[in-house]
Amino acid sequence: MDISRMRHLEELSVDQTFNLFFQSKELKTIAANFFQSMETALIRNQILEVLKSYDLGIVTAIYEIFGGYVNRSFGIYTEKDGVKSEYFVRKYKYGITPTEILFEHSMIDYSIAHGLDIAAGLIRTRDGASFVKKTEGSNENATDIYFAIYEFLKGEDLYTWDTPNLNDDEYASAAGVLATFHNAARDFDPQGLERIEPKIMEFLPTLPEKYKALAQTEIDTKFHRYYTSKLDSILAVIETSQISQEVLNKMPLTPCHNDFHAGNLKYINSKVVGIFDFDWSKIDRRLFDVTLAMAYCCSSWQDEKDGVLLLDKCSIFLKAYQQKLVELKGLEPLNEVEIEYLPTMIAAANMYLINWDVTAYYAGTDLNEYEYIAYLQHNVRLMNWIENHKTEIAEMAKSVGV
Repeated sequence: MDISRMRHLEELSVDQTFNLFFQSKELKTIAANFFQSMETALIRNQILEVLKSYDLGIVTAIYEIFGGYVNRSFGIYTEKDGVKSEYFVRKYKYGITPTEILFEHSMIDYSIAHGLDIAAGLIRTRDGASFVKKTEGSNENATDIYFAIYEFLKGEDLYTWDTPNLNDDEYASAAGVLATFHNAARDFDPQGLERIEPKIMEFLPTLPEKYKALAQTEIDTKFHRYYTSKLDSILAVIETSQISQEVLNKMPLTPCHNDFHAGNLKYINSKVVGIFDFDWSKIDRRLFDVTLAMAYCCSSWQDEKDGVLLLDKCSIFLKAYQQKLVELKGLEPLNEVEIEYLPTMIAAANMYLINWDVTAYYAGTDLNEYEYIAYLQHNVRLMNWIENHKTEIAEMAKSVGV
């Protein structure tokens, strides 16, 4: 064999291997910083391009607001005629449709006009539109993206969806806000607009087939092992959490926020002064929105109590919700059927959250394994707690009354 024109694949020494490893770490950091810088430049330029459709003056600063998992949010400062202003900018998730955005925006407008005065109003473009469509990428990689600009709400961001550590006054205030929204939006006519996702009792029966398919995913991760170990119990609860159409017909349909948690509210002095993030909204049974809010806001995330539904907080929430509707004299408070089926509906609401945990994990890339397994474990623990304490939940609901 003539080796004169061949490259000898020499064995690397320990020192050589270490030096190359060290260089690779540097290259990884350089690549990460380069990606972040390019991504920052891209989104900033996209926002500046969107602002050309508005008459808001010169943009003086842009800040990304963290905390969301689906859409991206930004706070911007502008100056026009010597007046400085601040606004909230949303870049919607990929795949959302214009009709879904129009549904959300028309419902917000209607709700504000009918009494929900603490919601962030939409800022219109020069042409009167409530959102702006842009294209990201080119040719076969082109994707439609959507932006909307809202008023920037006063108040403080005190909590997130997984730190619902409200005090009792904040629980009561939050429930009053949800009641005010339901009352304000009760006669909203979507005029054919809707979210693609079906109503909760149409949605639940679609989950078993999906969940079984996900269990067949060929991955070996801690999340997947935990999920498959709990699948049978999850499927059993789906079966027992469905409500007949005859019973559903006795429950009011209203526009539902569908993402009412402590992180989508703003606070001043133990009072809720702002509500936002209506992009999950849809028409559904009013009780579903109430119980989803309770599953979010009234379940503990604290160590050994993780997954426990705090019935004292549920009681505060429900009483305040009922009392607010009595005061408003519009939409009726929860009726006898809703009170009776509240334990079943809260189990369904928590199953809706399990669906988010599972769907986000299996559809996502570069996710934090331990973050998402913590979410799923919380909701599975809550699922089990609800199933084991339905009698106590029913008693709590009945004690609140109609």
